[in-house]
Amino acid sequence: MSQSKYYFSFFHAYATNMFLLYFVVLFINTHNGKTPSTLSFILLVIAILLCGWCVVHYFSLRYIYILLPIILAAALMLDFHWLSALLVSYLPILRMEYLYDDLEATMADLSIIITFLLLIAVSVFQTEATSEYMTLYHILLITQILFHFVGRIIYLLFDNAYSWRRRSIIFLTCFSVFITLGVALSFAYRYAVFAAQYIVFLLLSVTVFILRPFFSFLETVELEMPDLPDSETTEQQGEEQTEIIQEESLSSNYPFDSILMILLVLLLGAGLYYYYRKRSQPSEQHKAAGNNSRFNTVDTIRKEKSRKAEVPHNKVRKLYFEFERWLASKGMGRYRNETIDEWIGRCQLQDIIESSTLETYRRTRYMSKEVPNDEYKVYRQTIEKMKKEIINDIKKRR
Repeated sequence: MSQSKYYFSFFHAYATNMFLLYFVVLFINTHNGKTPSTLSFILLVIAILLCGWCVVHYFSLRYIYILLPIILAAALMLDFHWLSALLVSYLPILRMEYLYDDLEATMADLSIIITFLLLIAVSVFQTEATSEYMTLYHILLITQILFHFVGRIIYLLFDNAYSWRRRSIIFLTCFSVFITLGVALSFAYRYAVFAAQYIVFLLLSVTVFILRPFFSFLETVELEMPDLPDSETTEQQGEEQTEIIQEESLSSNYPFDSILMILLVLLLGAGLYYYYRKRSQPSEQHKAAGNNSRFNTVDTIRKEKSRKAEVPHNKVRKLYFEFERWLASKGMGRYRNETIDEWIGRCQLQDIIESSTLETYRRTRYMSKEVPNDEYKVYRQTIEKMKKEIINDIKKRR
């Protein structure tokens, strides 16, 4: 994986998770009389990303939590609620720690699912604050989904053998198909939300019915069945629905601050317990990986500790084997399972070596049959020519 692909993958995974965090921050701020402050949140998240990179690059990953009190103070100064400020200062740093340790632990799909479930919950238990920003909640979910899939398309176009023109065509084609599919699904979006709300309503109704004999305060709880939104009558009934929500919503009387604080403490406690228990008892797979390989945190390239490769007996294969070992000493060797075209594109050899020479290399690299001495001399001259051109290019860079 190249350095640019690594950084893009890191940013894509980090930013996808931040949509879920802003959903929660928006809910907490609006229920405590604070403004949404979208721009402040974006600036804080970007500042955490840049400062975290500097700490990891110049010091060590274990010092990354030094940023927590600084970000917490900055969030409070930007008029975040104290609970939102705590989440904004801790969760992004925690996600960065996981991503620096293992880039595959993105949790992007899980964060989209959780955002969707939270949207259903906010739609079912509407309050005056949530009804005012309901459009923003829906925009957050849609933007998160678009950002995730478009980012995956761009990620798959990194470090391949295609030209930039071919990559642009592939990206525009996939993006157009994805947008078309999104527009088609948008017509069924409100029905999907209604179906999810109705399922949650049934589950909660059954739960309340079961718990009523044990909790007396549940006898007065009446859940309102969700209605399917009608596009023709939404504008006419908008004001009436707002008044009904303000007057009849039982959720508006709940102490959201206390409930959220208790839930946060429980979730943090459970998360820390699971996190440190998992670290103290690594699985057999991780033990084996730790014994047989080491990881480079800059470009996440796994270098396996294996026995020395055997020199081929075929003289043509042996010639190319020695050449690639020479390339590795110059820092231009091929990675494991990397194709010749990917290697040429990564090292930009097409700008250094003639295309006819590269074509000869492609054609004869894996030749296993014996060849006459004349052909062997041609292959050897090709290798020597490539060596000279690479050496000249290295000298020019210096």
